[in-house]
Amino acid sequence: MISRYLKEVPAVSQWHNVSFTASTTSELWKLSQQMETLQKAVQDMQESTQRDLQSLKEELGKKVELSTRGALGSLQQLSQQMETLLKAVQNVQTVQEATCHDLQILRAELQNNQELFRIQCYQGDVTLDADTAHPRLEISEAGKSVKDTGALRDVPRNDLRFDSHLFVLAKEGYTSGRHYWQVDVGRRKSWTLGVARESVSRKGALTLSPENGFWAIGLVDGRDCWAFVEPWSRLSVGGRPQKIGLFLDVSAKQLSVYDVHKKRALHTFTIAGGSSQAEKFFPFFSTGLASGTPEDEPLSIVQDTADDD
Repeated sequence: MISRYLKEVPAVSQWHNVSFTASTTSELWKLSQQMETLQKAVQDMQESTQRDLQSLKEELGKKVELSTRGALGSLQQLSQQMETLLKAVQNVQTVQEATCHDLQILRAELQNNQELFRIQCYQGDVTLDADTAHPRLEISEAGKSVKDTGALRDVPRNDLRFDSHLFVLAKEGYTSGRHYWQVDVGRRKSWTLGVARESVSRKGALTLSPENGFWAIGLVDGRDCWAFVEPWSRLSVGGRPQKIGLFLDVSAKQLSVYDVHKKRALHTFTIAGGSSQAEKFFPFFSTGLASGTPEDEPLSIVQDTADDD
């Protein structure tokens, strides 16, 4: 730049009033060098600044990436904690539901216990009437149990005796009030219990049904428990009952049958009145079908209301 400037300067012979000395030329050269040095410094500064900015950008990117990873890690950890908490809440809900279910069962059992205890207060003395028993049935001396002997016994004939089915009635008949009795069926495979209207037929083939004056349930061949209605209704008993409680409320016209050990009602009948308002309802018992094999264990009326498993 300086040399170009010097070339453009007119020759000394053409400038009589201007003179250049060696010192002036040296100063101009130094100024040129300083300008070049300054320009180089500015360029170096720009490059350094760009490098610093790039380095800072890279460093910042790394920090952002690390921060993002940390945030993702924290979010993942938080998500796992929330999932664990959710499972814990679900477990608590499950426990609460189970507890509520157990409480409902306990409440139902308590209510059943209270109901059974209440009706057991109406327990009276029930004795089997040997004069109504089918000839194969043997009544104990005290009149508290009945057993199928499997053979026709020599018994007096009378109008009260059932002659075709293994039936027997109690001596006590009821026209009013509330009455409770219990029967130990033990491990028998067949039995039938309930009440019968006084006017039921005692002779010839009979069908157990309310229409014929019988309200009863029974176990058949050790398999199913039935309510003898039209048609038969299978009962949910949850196993084979061993002690049956029967509660007759004549004024309410109801017969309720209970599994004493499980303290729950098996079935409740609505009882229709007979031909006369004074007609009696008698506790009814049967050892099963006459065609079945006789069982050694009797049906026994029990006075003790204790739940002795």
